Amino acid sequence: MERSELLRRYACERERLRPLAEKDSPAGEYLHPVFGAGALPSPVMLVGEAPGAEETRLSRPFSGRAGKHLDGLLAATRIPREALYITNVVKYRPVVRTERSTRNRTPTREEIAASLPLLLEEIRLVRPKVVVTLGNTPLWAVLALAALPPATVGRLHGRPAPLRLAGAERELFPLYHPASGIYNRSLLPIMERDTAALGEHLVKAAEIVLSAPSDML
Repeated sequence: MERSELLRRYACERERLRPLAEKDSPAGEYLHPVFGAGALPSPVMLVGEAPGAEETRLSRPFSGRAGKHLDGLLAATRIPREALYITNVVKYRPVVRTERSTRNRTPTREEIAASLPLLLEEIRLVRPKVVVTLGNTPLWAVLALAALPPATVGRLHGRPAPLRLAGAERELFPLYHPASGIYNRSLLPIMERDTAALGEHLVKAAEIVLSAPSDML
């Protein structure tokens, strides 16, 4: 049931994005959305900001270079990727286009707000006990859905926080984005401690099943 409902929601989002491609303002790869993938239901849901170039090309969240960063994070937590559900707040790649290149950009507040209803439905249908946000944008989005004030990952990272979300009690576990250490090497020890803390928390809470679930999307 969750799988068919999610696919229906994703089809609706694809239709919502079609007219935005004609305007292309702000610029984005609206015709090539990347939707969530993973176990259904899942005790743990990972939420990123938006797909990049490789993810858009492969039509899979956190694939290519981003996937390598995520695999490194998961290796530190001892959590198999197939046991999770992985998605992004914004489902298309926001870009800046010039004559020489196309590069990623941070989604605007309006783009994030427009993406919140689908993210809420994903959480409701995936039914995670723990929502892991990767970076500031997904943290802001999840806090907004829980009607909580915004906060930065620098303030909340590495520890669980209870919140009510999509009609159920859940836990929020904010992390830095897996690629953050590339741009700020001083974050690497902090990120390592945070991912280890996440793994320990999930094991203690017995919320993660270390075998592949039967239903995948």
